[in-house]
Amino acid sequence: MTKLGQNRFNQFLDSVEGINPKTLSARLREMEKNGIIEKRVYAGTPVKIEYAITKKGLALNPILESMAAFSMQYCAKDVFKDGKPRILKEIYSKPLETV
Repeated sequence: MTKLGQNRFNQFLDSVEGINPKTLSARLREMEKNGIIEKRVYAGTPVKIEYAITKKGLALNPILESMAAFSMQYCAKDVFKDGKPRILKEIYSKPLETV
């Protein structure tokens, strides 16, 4: 779902430093409600849940990339532990895939 390859709850939880599981769960539900992502449930033991980005969510990509580029350049001290600015290509090597 993401440029970094996450599509499961625990992957998101591990990739966002300091996020509370309840907060992440609420954000995922909100994005699902707004049609930005879709939740896919696979039967089994245990039940497997994955998230996928929708076409509507993909349409946000240029906006989010611009915001990320701005943050990495001008807010590096808040974004990165070492505080050094980066460019988008250093972080994301491949485009989002369609659903």
